[in-house]
Amino acid sequence: MSTTKTAQQAIDLILHQGLRETKARHSNVLKLEKSVSGQQNKQGAIAMYRSKAQMAKSWGTIYTSKEAVYDNYATSTHWTPNVFNYLIYTDAAKHYVKGTKEQNLSQINTLVVDVDYGDAEERQAKFAEVWDTAMLDVQFLPTLILATTKGYHIYYVFDEPVFVRRHANGKLPAVRAAKAIAKSLKQYYAQKLPAVDVTCNSFGVFRVPRPDNIEYFEPKMTVDFQALMTWSINFTNDQHQIKAQTIQRSFKARRTSRQIDQPWFQALINQTDIDQNVGYGRHNTIFTLALACYSSNVSQSQCFDILDEFNSNLNHPLATQHVQKVINDAYSGQFHAASREYVNALLETWVPDADRRGYLQRSQTTWYKYAKPRTERVNSHVNEWQADLMAYFNQRTSQDNNWFTRTSLRHISKELNICLGSLTKALKELIDQGLVYREKGHGRQATMFATRSSLLQHAMALKQAQRLNYWLMVARFLGPTEQLLALQRFSLTSDPNTTEFEQLRLVDTG
Repeated sequence: MSTTKTAQQAIDLILHQGLRETKARHSNVLKLEKSVSGQQNKQGAIAMYRSKAQMAKSWGTIYTSKEAVYDNYATSTHWTPNVFNYLIYTDAAKHYVKGTKEQNLSQINTLVVDVDYGDAEERQAKFAEVWDTAMLDVQFLPTLILATTKGYHIYYVFDEPVFVRRHANGKLPAVRAAKAIAKSLKQYYAQKLPAVDVTCNSFGVFRVPRPDNIEYFEPKMTVDFQALMTWSINFTNDQHQIKAQTIQRSFKARRTSRQIDQPWFQALINQTDIDQNVGYGRHNTIFTLALACYSSNVSQSQCFDILDEFNSNLNHPLATQHVQKVINDAYSGQFHAASREYVNALLETWVPDADRRGYLQRSQTTWYKYAKPRTERVNSHVNEWQADLMAYFNQRTSQDNNWFTRTSLRHISKELNICLGSLTKALKELIDQGLVYREKGHGRQATMFATRSSLLQHAMALKQAQRLNYWLMVARFLGPTEQLLALQRFSLTSDPNTTEFEQLRLVDTG
């Protein structure tokens, strides 16, 4: 639970100097402020709301000073962390606020990512996953994470406010750049967290920092706007390359003739002696032919007519209801097209060798292979084991309330039902990526595992004076790798007194 002082510190850091320091009237510190020479007293405005329901109706209160915000934030739930030039009420009772449009922005202080889950329990269980994503591949750390009813608001606060200036052509380049960065942030999160709200207004209304909702706050972790813009440009370029490759593949697929027009389809549908007494029999043949119809945009009723005739011509046909059930499965949407593996097997079983080679050589089909749901498969993919491992380590470290957990590979194998070979392979890739760190135990002592997330979470929870000793200890255990050095630089202050941290490179870890 955070203190009132921490909440006010977060508010002050976010607002920068966007509002007056004190109230224009009835201020308790007006004389003190006037006595301070060179005090900036910029006029700007933000809105605060006392509930989500009131926020949805734009029923809020306008504030133009930090003093007024400090007096009222504890009874508010939402606010506009970016400052507007002015805001007005649209009714005489001063309930409804107007003017929170991007064209009216005075300065951009922060960008916020909204993550929503099903309920508070799921939100708490997913915090380590959110935290790991929020590090932006160990390039940037969030300044503030607030808990909402069912999710989190992750704040990236700029070290200097971005002032909005309108060019002669009427455009707002600062807003345009910030929107592009916000879009990249949301897309990055969406790739890792399906719960992220990619449609939320980048300069809209978010949770206000309060003692009861601050999950994490580190005032040193502000973000440089230009550096974040560079990250955004690089991320966007990478996405464009991926999209271009996808479009190219799609274009090639569109140029390919339909599967029902391919020689192999005609070869199979003309067979009459397909029976049930072999591995690839009538069911597999009808299912494969039905998938070819589905991928060729043949209607389900037309597909039934085609395959019902095919079935009738078989020496030993299936019952009509079985044919209908197979076609229903093929058109369920779980599969995209006929699998090359099944087509090859069916051709090998039922088509003469000479003809089969000709059918395959002339076929230009684009083949698709879609995995079954994991619950229906015997084997899992390596990335699925990796996800299981990350969740397991994060859960264990959270339960142990530490930055590491001690266990053995055999115990993990038994807990997650992963064979040792697959476990070793998945773990090695996680270690190579810098997502998991391992220190093998000596004698009967179990191996120590830590994740990138757990290391930073524990570091940020320590007092500033303790962090250097913490990283020195970690380096002695795990060695000063490049990934660890990056994490250490994030969590340590830029104060010259802590530059001795660079000596970690010289630590003897033998």
